[in-house]
Amino acid sequence: MWLCWLASCVSYGSPIAEPAEPVEGATMTAPALLGPLEPPAAPSSPLADPEGTPDSAEAALPSALDPANDPGSTGAAPADSAEIPQPGPATETAAAPPGTPPPDLPLLGTSERPQLDPVAAASLELLDYLALAGNLPLGLSRDDWDPTAGGGDVLGFVADYRVAASGGTHTRVQAAISAAVAAGGNQRRYIELAAGTYREVVCVPSGAPPITLYGVEPDATQTVIVFDNYAGKAKPAGTPGNPCNPNTAATTYGTSGSATLAVFARDFVAQNLSIVNDTDERGASGSVQAPALLSQGDRVSYENVRVLGNQDTLLVKTPNVDTVTRAYFKSCYIEGDSEFILGRGTLVLDGCTIHSLTSRLSGAVLAPSTDARNPFGMLVTGSSFTADAAAQAASVALGRAWDENQTALAGYAALVSSGVYPNGQLLVRQSVLGAHIQNVQPWRSALSTARPFAAVAGDYPANRLYEFANAGPGSASPQP
Repeated sequence: MWLCWLASCVSYGSPIAEPAEPVEGATMTAPALLGPLEPPAAPSSPLADPEGTPDSAEAALPSALDPANDPGSTGAAPADSAEIPQPGPATETAAAPPGTPPPDLPLLGTSERPQLDPVAAASLELLDYLALAGNLPLGLSRDDWDPTAGGGDVLGFVADYRVAASGGTHTRVQAAISAAVAAGGNQRRYIELAAGTYREVVCVPSGAPPITLYGVEPDATQTVIVFDNYAGKAKPAGTPGNPCNPNTAATTYGTSGSATLAVFARDFVAQNLSIVNDTDERGASGSVQAPALLSQGDRVSYENVRVLGNQDTLLVKTPNVDTVTRAYFKSCYIEGDSEFILGRGTLVLDGCTIHSLTSRLSGAVLAPSTDARNPFGMLVTGSSFTADAAAQAASVALGRAWDENQTALAGYAALVSSGVYPNGQLLVRQSVLGAHIQNVQPWRSALSTARPFAAVAGDYPANRLYEFANAGPGSASPQP
């Protein structure tokens, strides 16, 4: 089969064969607890867990700025039901029964590099990913959120607060956000940042009103929020990490507590900004996971935003495994080296540049930990995968599942039998893949369990890592 997109034609092979004896898990129905298995091959990266420490060690404690915080990834419902995104009056509950997994998708290509056929790809478009949110056990709700038009022209915004070295209402970003939180209400608040560098840790707490945080300069490099916390960095017990995920009991920041900017609020918008974690790993001790941005709120969008770091640059979370929240990035630039786009949140990268650094590590690019009950995890569409000049051909994996909070296959099998387990969902479609992307086996074994990648179900449910109509030297059908 040939499929043409823009000026390129992609040739797909025969459908991927199912196992001779189909297993129940092939439809993503939770199979029975599996028996003992031979140990898999060692993971292709020495990194056991992109978060560095289990979420239980990073569970947020009450904070004056954000009393709800993140209850962690233990699967327990949050204490405050307001933390679960609530559908508006115009929403309707999705037709599928609560917890129903998606059906099998017909796959073409090879077992190492599965491709969606055009019919399957039509059910996984950009707006499909953004249409649903809410609570998985109760059934997701549909609001057909469509942020693709962007946040608007910043020149037409009327700022409620202005952040600048002089002449503004505030000199620090967090002070302006805290003022908007104190004002309360449902009215959108506009916070304007003058060009410059703001070295601080910033939190947009869950109780914040809708906020648009924007740089006045269209060149996002001119307005920078930056800090250098990282997972293994020491801090005194009783002091916070990022106030949205303070981790006060620990003596290190932990991954989630290291974010330069953490967004826990609903309907947050950022435009014309750079968000940076400039940790120098050469002088760091312990785990060096260092997010620039932690995005956890629902219906949050980022336009013309640069997110720079190394490991774990962009972490997209949800309040707990039962909750689906969504983040949308338009015309963005994301840079890092190992599993630098990761998490269980629903994420769409639309028209972005995804840039791999190879001077320190050369790991996979994406690591979704989507709950198996959520049919939509990560989508990369109309984007470009690039790398620095030192990158060798076919040296960087496109991605791998992240079996979040699991360290052994036996524990993962027990979760599968319960029906609530991570099984990262990712689709890279109609994007240009540079020569640094591995063009035969772009998908690695899962992070933290080394669960082997499998396009169809066998001992474990099939991976949900797919491609469709990509081009470039790192694609399945590279063009001359």
